[in-house]
Amino acid sequence: MPKILVLVVDRDDDIGIKAGLSTPIIGRENVLEAANKLLLSDPEEADGNAMMGAIKVYDELKKSNEDCEIAAVSGDSNGSLKADTKIRNQVSYLKKQLNFEEIILVSDGVEDEEILPVIMSYGSIRSIVRIVVKHSRNIEESYIILGKYLKMAIYDTRYSKYFLGVPGILLLAYSLLYLSPIKEYAGYLLALILSLALIIRGFNLDNAVGQMRRSTNFLVKFLSAMSGLIIVILGGIKTAQEILLSQQFAVLQKGFEVYAFGYLVGASIITMETYVWIAIGLQLVVNFFLYFRRSRYLALREATLLISLLLFYIPVYNVGIVLMNPQISGIPLVVVILAILAIMIILIYYILADYFKVKQK
Repeated sequence: MPKILVLVVDRDDDIGIKAGLSTPIIGRENVLEAANKLLLSDPEEADGNAMMGAIKVYDELKKSNEDCEIAAVSGDSNGSLKADTKIRNQVSYLKKQLNFEEIILVSDGVEDEEILPVIMSYGSIRSIVRIVVKHSRNIEESYIILGKYLKMAIYDTRYSKYFLGVPGILLLAYSLLYLSPIKEYAGYLLALILSLALIIRGFNLDNAVGQMRRSTNFLVKFLSAMSGLIIVILGGIKTAQEILLSQQFAVLQKGFEVYAFGYLVGASIITMETYVWIAIGLQLVVNFFLYFRRSRYLALREATLLISLLLFYIPVYNVGIVLMNPQISGIPLVVVILAILAIMIILIYYILADYFKVKQK
Protein backbone atom coordinates (compact mmCIF):
# COMPACT_ATOMS: atom_id res chain seq x y z
CA MET A 1 0.00 0.00 0.00
CA PRO A 2 1.59 3.33 -1.09
CA LYS A 3 2.14 5.96 1.55
CA ILE A 4 0.09 9.12 1.05
CA LEU A 5 1.02 12.66 2.01
CA VAL A 6 -1.88 15.03 2.63
CA LEU A 7 -0.22 18.31 1.72
CA VAL A 8 -1.37 21.87 2.34
CA VAL A 9 0.45 24.54 0.32
CA ASP A 10 0.43 28.18 1.47
CA ARG A 11 2.22 29.85 -1.42
CA ASP A 12 2.13 33.42 -0.07
CA ASP A 13 3.30 32.38 3.45
CA ASP A 14 0.29 33.48 5.51
CA ILE A 15 1.33 30.85 8.06
CA GLY A 16 4.58 32.67 8.66
CA ILE A 17 3.28 36.23 8.39
CA LYS A 18 0.04 35.92 10.38
CA ALA A 19 0.70 32.95 12.68
CA GLY A 20 4.44 33.44 13.09
CA LEU A 21 5.21 29.77 12.35
CA SER A 22 7.92 28.23 10.19
CA THR A 23 7.29 25.35 7.80
CA PRO A 24 7.25 22.49 7.01
CA ILE A 25 4.74 21.51 9.70
CA ILE A 26 4.38 17.73 10.05
CA GLY A 27 1.73 15.73 11.89
CA ARG A 28 -1.97 16.12 12.66
CA GLU A 29 -1.58 17.87 16.03
CA ASN A 30 1.00 20.31 14.73
CA VAL A 31 -1.07 21.17 11.66
CA LEU A 32 -4.19 21.59 13.84
CA GLU A 33 -2.32 23.92 16.20
CA ALA A 34 -1.01 25.94 13.27
CA ALA A 35 -4.52 26.19 11.75
CA ASN A 36 -5.95 27.40 15.07
CA LYS A 37 -3.28 30.10 15.38
CA LEU A 38 -3.82 31.24 11.80
CA LEU A 39 -7.61 31.38 12.17
CA LEU A 40 -7.35 33.22 15.49
CA SER A 41 -5.21 35.87 13.84
CA ASP A 42 -7.60 36.07 10.85
CA PRO A 43 -10.90 34.12 11.09
CA GLU A 44 -11.52 34.61 7.37
CA GLU A 45 -8.12 33.29 6.28
CA ALA A 46 -8.56 30.76 3.48
CA ASP A 47 -5.31 28.92 4.23
CA GLY A 48 -6.49 28.20 7.79
CA ASN A 49 -9.67 26.66 6.43
CA ALA A 50 -7.61 24.68 3.92
CA MET A 51 -5.55 23.24 6.80
CA MET A 52 -8.75 22.23 8.59
CA GLY A 53 -9.94 20.62 5.38
CA ALA A 54 -6.64 18.73 5.11
CA ILE A 55 -7.09 17.38 8.66
CA LYS A 56 -10.54 16.13 7.69
CA VAL A 57 -9.09 14.35 4.64
CA TYR A 58 -6.34 12.87 6.81
CA ASP A 59 -8.85 11.57 9.36
CA GLU A 60 -10.94 9.95 6.63
CA LEU A 61 -7.87 8.20 5.24
CA LYS A 62 -6.96 6.95 8.69
CA LYS A 63 -10.47 5.52 9.12
CA SER A 64 -9.93 3.65 5.86
CA ASN A 65 -6.65 2.23 7.22
CA GLU A 66 -4.58 4.11 4.66
CA ASP A 67 -0.88 4.71 5.33
CA CYS A 68 -0.80 8.48 5.37
CA GLU A 69 0.72 11.59 6.90
CA ILE A 70 -0.21 15.26 6.88
CA ALA A 71 2.04 18.29 6.40
CA ALA A 72 1.89 21.98 5.54
CA VAL A 73 4.45 23.96 3.56
CA SER A 74 4.64 27.65 2.70
CA GLY A 75 6.32 29.85 0.12
CA ASP A 76 7.08 33.55 0.15
CA SER A 77 4.93 36.67 0.36
CA ASN A 78 6.44 37.95 -2.90
CA GLY A 79 5.31 34.81 -4.72
CA SER A 80 6.81 33.76 -8.05
CA LEU A 81 10.25 32.07 -8.25
CA LYS A 82 11.29 32.58 -4.63
CA ALA A 83 8.09 31.02 -3.30
CA ASP A 84 8.29 28.03 -5.65
CA THR A 85 11.93 27.39 -4.74
CA LYS A 86 11.13 27.45 -1.03
CA ILE A 87 8.21 25.04 -1.47
CA ARG A 88 10.33 22.69 -3.61
CA ASN A 89 12.99 22.52 -0.89
CA GLN A 90 10.40 21.79 1.80
CA VAL A 91 8.68 19.04 -0.24
CA SER A 92 12.10 17.52 -0.92
CA TYR A 93 12.74 17.48 2.86
CA LEU A 94 9.35 15.82 3.47
CA LYS A 95 10.15 13.20 0.84
CA LYS A 96 13.33 12.23 2.71
CA GLN A 97 11.64 12.23 6.12
CA LEU A 98 8.33 10.53 5.26
CA ASN A 99 9.17 8.56 2.11
CA PHE A 100 5.68 9.04 0.62
CA GLU A 101 4.69 7.92 -2.87
CA GLU A 102 1.42 9.75 -3.49
CA ILE A 103 0.23 13.29 -2.72
CA ILE A 104 -3.24 14.61 -1.99
CA LEU A 105 -3.02 18.37 -2.46
CA VAL A 106 -5.45 20.39 -0.37
CA SER A 107 -5.83 23.84 -1.90
CA ASP A 108 -7.73 27.00 -1.07
CA GLY A 109 -7.61 28.38 -4.61
CA VAL A 110 -6.07 28.66 -8.04
CA GLU A 111 -2.80 30.28 -6.98
CA ASP A 112 -1.78 27.42 -4.68
CA GLU A 113 -2.56 24.91 -7.42
CA GLU A 114 0.04 26.58 -9.66
CA ILE A 115 2.62 24.74 -7.55
CA LEU A 116 1.61 21.36 -9.02
CA PRO A 117 4.52 21.17 -11.53
CA VAL A 118 6.95 21.80 -8.64
CA ILE A 119 5.74 18.96 -6.40
CA MET A 120 4.83 16.36 -9.03
CA SER A 121 8.45 15.20 -9.27
CA TYR A 122 8.32 13.99 -5.63
CA GLY A 123 5.19 11.86 -5.93
CA SER A 124 2.19 11.16 -8.08
CA ILE A 125 -0.84 13.39 -7.49
CA ARG A 126 -3.62 11.15 -6.20
CA SER A 127 -6.18 13.91 -5.79
CA ILE A 128 -6.73 17.65 -5.43
CA VAL A 129 -9.16 18.80 -2.74
CA ARG A 130 -10.38 22.38 -3.08
CA ILE A 131 -11.57 24.22 0.00
CA VAL A 132 -13.58 27.21 -1.25
CA VAL A 133 -14.37 29.83 1.38
CA LYS A 134 -15.63 33.44 1.20
CA HIS A 135 -16.01 33.49 -2.58
CA SER A 136 -16.39 31.24 -5.58
CA ARG A 137 -13.52 29.86 -7.63
CA ASN A 138 -14.54 31.80 -10.75
CA ILE A 139 -14.51 35.10 -8.85
CA GLU A 140 -11.06 34.34 -7.46
CA GLU A 141 -9.75 33.53 -10.95
CA SER A 142 -11.19 36.84 -12.18
CA TYR A 143 -9.43 38.74 -9.37
CA ILE A 144 -6.12 37.00 -10.15
CA ILE A 145 -6.39 37.85 -13.86
CA LEU A 146 -7.40 41.43 -13.02
CA GLY A 147 -4.43 41.72 -10.66
CA LYS A 148 -2.02 40.55 -13.36
CA TYR A 149 -3.41 43.07 -15.85
CA LEU A 150 -3.15 45.86 -13.28
CA LYS A 151 0.47 44.90 -12.59
CA MET A 152 1.16 45.01 -16.36
CA ALA A 153 -0.53 48.40 -16.61
CA ILE A 154 1.67 49.79 -13.82
CA TYR A 155 5.07 48.14 -14.38
CA ASP A 156 5.16 47.20 -18.09
CA THR A 157 6.30 50.25 -20.06
CA ARG A 158 4.35 49.09 -23.12
CA TYR A 159 1.10 49.68 -21.21
CA SER A 160 2.05 52.07 -18.39
CA LYS A 161 2.62 54.94 -20.84
CA TYR A 162 -1.06 54.74 -21.77
CA PHE A 163 -2.60 53.90 -18.37
CA LEU A 164 -0.36 56.19 -16.28
CA GLY A 165 1.57 58.45 -18.66
CA VAL A 166 -1.34 59.88 -20.67
CA PRO A 167 -3.58 60.63 -17.64
CA GLY A 168 -0.52 62.13 -15.93
CA ILE A 169 0.11 64.47 -18.86
CA LEU A 170 -3.55 65.52 -18.92
CA LEU A 171 -3.57 66.24 -15.17
CA LEU A 172 -0.33 68.21 -15.48
CA ALA A 173 -1.72 70.20 -18.41
CA TYR A 174 -4.92 70.98 -16.50
CA SER A 175 -2.94 72.04 -13.41
CA LEU A 176 -0.72 74.38 -15.41
CA LEU A 177 -3.68 75.86 -17.28
CA TYR A 178 -5.62 76.36 -14.04
CA LEU A 179 -2.67 78.21 -12.49
CA SER A 180 -2.28 80.41 -15.57
CA PRO A 181 -4.17 83.68 -16.24
CA ILE A 182 -6.58 81.81 -18.55
CA LYS A 183 -7.76 79.35 -15.89
CA GLU A 184 -11.43 79.92 -16.82
CA TYR A 185 -10.65 78.23 -20.15
CA ALA A 186 -8.67 75.34 -18.63
CA GLY A 187 -11.47 72.81 -19.10
CA TYR A 188 -12.06 73.78 -22.74
CA LEU A 189 -8.36 73.68 -23.59
CA LEU A 190 -7.96 70.29 -21.90
CA ALA A 191 -10.94 68.97 -23.87
CA LEU A 192 -9.30 70.30 -27.05
CA ILE A 193 -6.02 68.53 -26.25
CA LEU A 194 -7.83 65.29 -25.43
CA SER A 195 -9.98 65.45 -28.58
CA LEU A 196 -6.90 65.99 -30.76
CA ALA A 197 -5.16 63.03 -29.12
CA LEU A 198 -8.23 60.82 -29.70
CA ILE A 199 -8.51 61.91 -33.35
CA ILE A 200 -4.80 61.27 -34.00
CA ARG A 201 -4.90 57.79 -32.44
CA GLY A 202 -8.39 56.92 -33.71
CA PHE A 203 -7.53 57.64 -37.36
CA ASN A 204 -4.00 56.20 -37.01
CA LEU A 205 -2.50 59.55 -38.00
CA ASP A 206 0.65 58.99 -35.94
CA ASN A 207 1.50 55.85 -37.92
CA ALA A 208 0.68 57.61 -41.18
CA VAL A 209 3.13 60.39 -40.31
CA GLY A 210 5.68 57.75 -39.29
CA GLN A 211 5.39 56.08 -42.69
CA MET A 212 5.72 59.44 -44.41
CA ARG A 213 8.89 60.17 -42.44
CA ARG A 214 10.49 57.03 -43.88
CA SER A 215 9.91 58.46 -47.35
CA THR A 216 12.62 60.61 -48.94
CA ASN A 217 9.94 63.10 -49.96
CA PHE A 218 8.48 63.46 -46.46
CA LEU A 219 9.26 67.16 -46.08
CA VAL A 220 7.73 68.09 -49.44
CA LYS A 221 4.55 66.07 -48.77
CA PHE A 222 4.26 67.37 -45.23
CA LEU A 223 4.63 71.02 -46.26
CA SER A 224 2.14 70.67 -49.11
CA ALA A 225 -0.36 68.93 -46.82
CA MET A 226 0.01 71.65 -44.18
CA SER A 227 -0.32 74.35 -46.83
CA GLY A 228 -3.48 72.75 -48.16
CA LEU A 229 -4.90 72.48 -44.65
CA ILE A 230 -4.20 76.15 -43.94
CA ILE A 231 -5.87 77.14 -47.24
CA VAL A 232 -8.99 75.12 -46.37
CA ILE A 233 -9.12 76.62 -42.86
CA LEU A 234 -8.89 80.15 -44.28
CA GLY A 235 -11.65 79.29 -46.72
CA GLY A 236 -13.79 77.95 -43.90
CA ILE A 237 -13.31 81.14 -41.89
CA LYS A 238 -14.17 83.29 -44.91
CA THR A 239 -17.28 81.21 -45.65
CA ALA A 240 -18.44 81.33 -42.03
CA GLN A 241 -18.06 85.11 -41.95
CA GLU A 242 -20.15 85.60 -45.10
CA ILE A 243 -22.88 83.21 -43.95
CA LEU A 244 -23.18 84.70 -40.47
CA LEU A 245 -23.50 88.24 -41.90
CA SER A 246 -26.04 87.28 -44.59
CA GLN A 247 -29.75 88.13 -44.42
CA GLN A 248 -30.67 84.51 -45.14
CA PHE A 249 -28.93 83.39 -41.95
CA ALA A 250 -31.06 85.86 -40.00
CA VAL A 251 -34.13 84.36 -41.68
CA LEU A 252 -33.10 80.83 -40.63
CA GLN A 253 -32.70 81.96 -37.01
CA LYS A 254 -36.39 82.91 -36.94
CA GLY A 255 -37.53 79.62 -38.48
CA PHE A 256 -36.51 77.06 -41.10
CA GLU A 257 -37.05 78.31 -44.66
CA VAL A 258 -36.09 76.13 -47.62
CA TYR A 259 -35.06 79.00 -49.89
CA ALA A 260 -32.82 80.52 -47.20
CA PHE A 261 -31.21 77.16 -46.44
CA GLY A 262 -30.59 76.52 -50.16
CA TYR A 263 -29.09 79.99 -50.55
CA LEU A 264 -26.64 79.44 -47.68
CA VAL A 265 -25.60 76.02 -49.00
CA GLY A 266 -25.04 77.47 -52.48
CA ALA A 267 -23.10 80.41 -51.07
CA SER A 268 -20.93 78.02 -49.06
CA ILE A 269 -20.14 75.97 -52.18
CA ILE A 270 -19.22 79.04 -54.23
CA THR A 271 -17.05 80.54 -51.49
CA MET A 272 -15.31 77.33 -50.37
CA GLU A 273 -14.84 75.79 -53.81
CA THR A 274 -11.84 77.89 -54.81
CA TYR A 275 -10.01 77.22 -51.55
CA VAL A 276 -10.72 73.48 -51.63
CA TRP A 277 -9.76 73.18 -55.29
CA ILE A 278 -6.47 75.01 -54.67
CA ALA A 279 -5.65 72.75 -51.71
CA ILE A 280 -6.41 69.54 -53.62
CA GLY A 281 -4.71 70.82 -56.79
CA LEU A 282 -1.58 71.65 -54.81
CA GLN A 283 -1.39 68.07 -53.51
CA LEU A 284 -1.93 66.62 -57.00
CA VAL A 285 0.76 68.84 -58.57
CA VAL A 286 3.29 67.95 -55.85
CA ASN A 287 2.51 64.24 -56.19
CA PHE A 288 2.81 64.43 -59.98
CA PHE A 289 6.37 65.73 -59.81
CA LEU A 290 7.34 63.33 -57.04
CA TYR A 291 6.02 60.30 -58.95
CA PHE A 292 7.18 61.42 -62.42
CA ARG A 293 10.62 59.78 -62.23
CA ARG A 294 9.72 56.79 -60.08
CA SER A 295 6.35 55.70 -61.51
CA ARG A 296 4.82 57.00 -64.71
CA TYR A 297 1.60 55.15 -63.83
CA LEU A 298 1.18 57.10 -60.57
CA ALA A 299 2.19 60.37 -62.25
CA LEU A 300 -0.44 59.80 -64.94
CA ARG A 301 -3.04 59.15 -62.24
CA GLU A 302 -2.27 62.46 -60.53
CA ALA A 303 -2.39 64.32 -63.88
CA THR A 304 -5.75 62.71 -64.72
CA LEU A 305 -7.22 63.71 -61.37
CA LEU A 306 -5.84 67.25 -61.74
CA ILE A 307 -7.40 67.72 -65.22
CA SER A 308 -10.71 66.28 -63.98
CA LEU A 309 -10.60 68.62 -60.98
CA LEU A 310 -10.21 71.65 -63.28
CA LEU A 311 -13.04 70.46 -65.54
CA PHE A 312 -15.36 69.95 -62.55
CA TYR A 313 -14.78 73.50 -61.25
CA ILE A 314 -17.43 75.20 -63.41
CA PRO A 315 -20.12 72.47 -62.93
CA VAL A 316 -19.73 72.59 -59.15
CA TYR A 317 -19.80 76.40 -59.25
CA ASN A 318 -23.06 76.26 -61.20
CA VAL A 319 -24.56 73.92 -58.61
CA GLY A 320 -23.95 76.64 -56.04
CA ILE A 321 -25.58 79.27 -58.31
CA VAL A 322 -28.68 77.09 -58.83
CA LEU A 323 -29.03 76.57 -55.08
CA MET A 324 -28.76 80.31 -54.48
CA ASN A 325 -31.25 81.10 -57.25
CA PRO A 326 -33.82 78.29 -57.59
CA GLN A 327 -35.73 80.33 -60.21
CA ILE A 328 -32.95 79.67 -62.76
CA SER A 329 -34.21 77.14 -65.29
CA GLY A 330 -31.98 75.01 -67.48
CA ILE A 331 -28.29 74.15 -67.23
CA PRO A 332 -25.78 75.83 -69.58
CA LEU A 333 -24.47 73.47 -72.27
CA VAL A 334 -20.85 74.19 -71.37
CA VAL A 335 -21.46 72.92 -67.83
CA VAL A 336 -22.82 69.61 -69.11
CA ILE A 337 -19.94 69.21 -71.59
CA LEU A 338 -17.27 69.88 -68.93
CA ALA A 339 -18.83 67.41 -66.48
CA ILE A 340 -19.07 64.71 -69.19
CA LEU A 341 -15.44 65.33 -70.23
CA ALA A 342 -14.23 65.00 -66.65
CA ILE A 343 -16.11 61.74 -66.14
CA MET A 344 -14.89 60.34 -69.49
CA ILE A 345 -11.25 61.17 -68.70
CA ILE A 346 -11.45 59.38 -65.36
CA LEU A 347 -13.19 56.32 -66.91
CA ILE A 348 -10.70 56.09 -69.78
CA TYR A 349 -7.78 56.27 -67.37
CA TYR A 350 -9.05 53.47 -65.13
CA ILE A 351 -10.02 51.28 -68.11
CA LEU A 352 -6.53 51.66 -69.58
CA ALA A 353 -4.94 51.09 -66.17
CA ASP A 354 -6.84 47.82 -65.71
CA TYR A 355 -5.96 46.76 -69.27
CA PHE A 356 -2.23 47.27 -68.75
CA LYS A 357 -2.35 45.50 -65.38
CA VAL A 358 -3.98 42.44 -66.97
CA LYS A 359 -1.50 42.56 -69.87
CA GLN A 360 1.48 42.62 -67.47
CA LYS A 361 0.17 39.51 -65.71
